[in-house]
Amino acid sequence: MPKGYNNDVELLRQNEYPHMNNGVYLDHSGTTIYAKSTVDSFASKMITNLYGNPHSENSPAKLSGDVVDQVREKTLNFLGASPQEFDLVFVANATAAIKLVADSFRDLAEKTRDRRFWYGYHKDAHTSIVGVREFTHGQSHCFETDQEVERWLYSPGTSAVNRHNPTGLGLFAYPGQSNMTGRRLPLSWSRKLRQSEHLQNTYTLLDAAALAMTFPMEKVFQDADRAPDFTCLSLYKIFGFPDVGALVVRKESGHILTLRKYFGGGTVSMVATLGENWHRSKGLQAPTYKLHEGLEDGTLPFHSILALGEAIDVHKRLYGSMDRISDHTSYLVARLHRGMIALCHANGQPLVRVYNENKDFENPSRQGSAIAFNVFRADGNYVPYSDVEKSANAAGIYIRSGGVCNPGGIFTSLGYEPWMTERALSAGHHCGSHGISIIHRLPTGIVRASLGAMSTKQDVDTFLNFLLKTFAEGLTTVNAAENKNANREKIFSPSLYYLPPPSASSETLLAEDLPAEYTTGAFSEVREVPRPRPLAYHIRTAPDAVPRTPPVPVRDLVHGIAVVR
Repeated sequence: MPKGYNNDVELLRQNEYPHMNNGVYLDHSGTTIYAKSTVDSFASKMITNLYGNPHSENSPAKLSGDVVDQVREKTLNFLGASPQEFDLVFVANATAAIKLVADSFRDLAEKTRDRRFWYGYHKDAHTSIVGVREFTHGQSHCFETDQEVERWLYSPGTSAVNRHNPTGLGLFAYPGQSNMTGRRLPLSWSRKLRQSEHLQNTYTLLDAAALAMTFPMEKVFQDADRAPDFTCLSLYKIFGFPDVGALVVRKESGHILTLRKYFGGGTVSMVATLGENWHRSKGLQAPTYKLHEGLEDGTLPFHSILALGEAIDVHKRLYGSMDRISDHTSYLVARLHRGMIALCHANGQPLVRVYNENKDFENPSRQGSAIAFNVFRADGNYVPYSDVEKSANAAGIYIRSGGVCNPGGIFTSLGYEPWMTERALSAGHHCGSHGISIIHRLPTGIVRASLGAMSTKQDVDTFLNFLLKTFAEGLTTVNAAENKNANREKIFSPSLYYLPPPSASSETLLAEDLPAEYTTGAFSEVREVPRPRPLAYHIRTAPDAVPRTPPVPVRDLVHGIAVVR
């Protein structure tokens, strides 16, 4: 169970995140927001030191090389991965890390008898994980449930997973957290696979890009024998800046990556180009060279790595630990979930449908800080997800809609069969917010709201207010407090309502509160919603330029009481 809300975030929003003042940011799964101190610290080092290409030997180059080495170790320590047990390869993002592993398995598979490797992946996987199957020459399998994975791990030889040689070269990949629903998957699978007598030649790849944003990763790496062989991360999802990723490699498994064919600048100790073609990978020359030296092609983004070191230091100073962030975001996502399932139209029709196999939104081991949903009209038909995002954007609330790069999660949650997917394609649908939102009254995507370390209760309540006022039909009065202990049937009742802020009413809202491009043309029955009025830390200028204001009472949609922010 989460321990609760971090009240210190309220002050952090004023001092460290003034760039968040012009709206409510709820797309942290795409990237979280960087702290002002990170940028200031990075800029200071950039203008007081001279950094050169670390492949050179001059003093500025050596300084860059030292920074890269120090930040590599600092990043491993931040993740709770011992530098004695793990190595870290800097890459552009999690997708680049996945591609590096995939290339290595494709190349090594050419040396097997059937010249291919087996690949299994979970249906909740990101598109970048799914794409690895194209290297397998048809020998891949998508696990549709957690239970199917468990059955395979228990009895690999009797499971129908499209694998001709159960003891041959294989790779099993899955997300630590669905980037669509926020559901967290079991972390025990890597250990179970490694302990299986029949799966000794099958390796594990954990996509931790979504998980690592609000989860203490030492729970993944604290025991190297239980950890995945390869773990990919997009570090900007944790720190907001810089835009860099990482592949964490279990050293006992890393040798398989050094057998890839391609080599880039800096990864070889010798190359012959005239006569017989040959090269010597640094990755195969341990202990003279370390594993990462044979895998980081070309010049590293050493300025970004410098910024990463500053981001880690600032992150620790502001938040203390990832455990505290996990508690904070678990509190907020539970608050958001409770509020969303309580929303309904006057006729009792639920306003939203939340998609998730997990029902325990207060358990951080099972649920991350994202919620996937769609919005209903009062007649039970879906509101196009693209229109929900457009309306939210016009109101200064920033969410994401569409397929969110999770094809398996999307179509299983929405109840699609394979032929329906092909029908959507033939109708002209494509992934993204500009696709066809609804085909034959069935949505082709979802809306996702995701929270981060610097999210607040006000962010959650503002979003709930927006949903209710923009899309609920026929509501005029309320008493949510009467329903807080009611069952689901009682919650979805006409007594739920929206209470305007005490400083404004629908009659006194000014025209300039609405952006010029805002329209409710797609929803003729929906009242227009103003851009949320910023409270103390949602001001539009730097905090030190604004006089102190008294707290503003706000209606708590979850508990139905007036609170002071």
